[in-house]
Amino acid sequence: MKGEHKKSGRTLFALGLGNLVDSGESQSMGVLTPIIVQIFGVNLASIGLMETLRSITQTVSAPFWGYASDKWSRKKVLFFGTGIWGIWTILVGLMPSFTGLMIIRIISGLGLGCLMPATFSLLGDHFSQDKRGRALGMISLIGLLGTVIGVIALGFVATVDLWKWGFIGLGIASILTGFVILLFVEEPTRGSSEPELKGIITKADETRYKINVKDMIDTLKIPTIWAAIIQGVTGSMPWVVMGVFLINWMVTEIGFSNSISLNDPKGSAPIVFAFVVIGAAISNFVGGIIGDYAEKKNAKYGRTIIGQFSVFVGVPLMFVLIKYGPQMSFGLFLGWAFMTALLVGWPGTGAKQPMMQAVVPPERRSSAYSMVNLIEGGLSAFSSMIAGALAVKIGLTNALLWTIPFPWIICGIGFTLFYFTYPKDAAKIRAQMAERREELLKAHQA
Repeated sequence: MKGEHKKSGRTLFALGLGNLVDSGESQSMGVLTPIIVQIFGVNLASIGLMETLRSITQTVSAPFWGYASDKWSRKKVLFFGTGIWGIWTILVGLMPSFTGLMIIRIISGLGLGCLMPATFSLLGDHFSQDKRGRALGMISLIGLLGTVIGVIALGFVATVDLWKWGFIGLGIASILTGFVILLFVEEPTRGSSEPELKGIITKADETRYKINVKDMIDTLKIPTIWAAIIQGVTGSMPWVVMGVFLINWMVTEIGFSNSISLNDPKGSAPIVFAFVVIGAAISNFVGGIIGDYAEKKNAKYGRTIIGQFSVFVGVPLMFVLIKYGPQMSFGLFLGWAFMTALLVGWPGTGAKQPMMQAVVPPERRSSAYSMVNLIEGGLSAFSSMIAGALAVKIGLTNALLWTIPFPWIICGIGFTLFYFTYPKDAAKIRAQMAERREELLKAHQA
């Protein structure tokens, strides 16, 4: 048992490190946008278009990574997609024109679709259903800390002379992370954490339940998966917009500085963003713990309740921050932003993701995650382009009001679907795992 915990701990560390670097890379444009706009003479709509196309390549590639992770060794897939692909991020920093930068940035997005499908599957096999929330939360916590580190580090190179080193450094870190994953990730038998199969299923048995292409399509026939897609599209749109435009909004609309300094009389936009990410990181981890507690108290509805609560709380808090933030003092603005982030991060790790793991067979989890990500990410990717276009027409503040609090209202309403779909779909998987148990026991006795 102690050995299993140690292996799970090493795996959690390596996967978290991968998420840390990927998260830093995803948010790099949010910090460097003012510099890139200045150097290449482009507008926010061009930045929004580039990030939309990068997000599309990331989400379109996800089913390939998901299927590959379900079919073959998950850590080897991660080594290639998360590690070797970092070469493209290095090339982003070497481009002499915005056109070249855009093309390479879009290509680099293909690798960003690799990490989470395989991670989703690995955590499902390392942890039981009542512990998956905190494991997912820990991965998210470490990953979001990467955003904080990235924002702060990139803030130091957010100059005309040094911005290229931001991308070069992230690319090198990505390659090194690939080797860490290859060395430390332990790959358990698929299904070994299911209560019906624990101690029974072996590596040899795993071949009985290999995924095929048809299984990927069948995953979309599960009602809870569609509830997750609806929640995910509307819930992630605001985060995409914040990642691209929040720092720029604080600099151009409120007048905060783009430098890292607590003593700056104007206030520091990167520091506020770092506090938002720290709050969200803590919220994701705490949300996972709360979700696991809710699962134990009410397996059918507990996770749905806490996820929906978190979404609805975030709507008025974010509205006030955007609408009245320009009139706040820097200290009040910083505190309000941090408090908001602390309360809005429960739905993913505490509710949606563990529920997805509970309604999909073990051998399909990477593919299920990637299919959901393809649809929700593909649609939410347009949010940065929409926000950029709206910013040109009605101003950035009004654009943020339409693309952050409003989608969360729809998200909260959409969460209601889980009350109807999740209990039935989870019961079907438990019955399927019980059938496999009987099948394997008979096979072992033969």
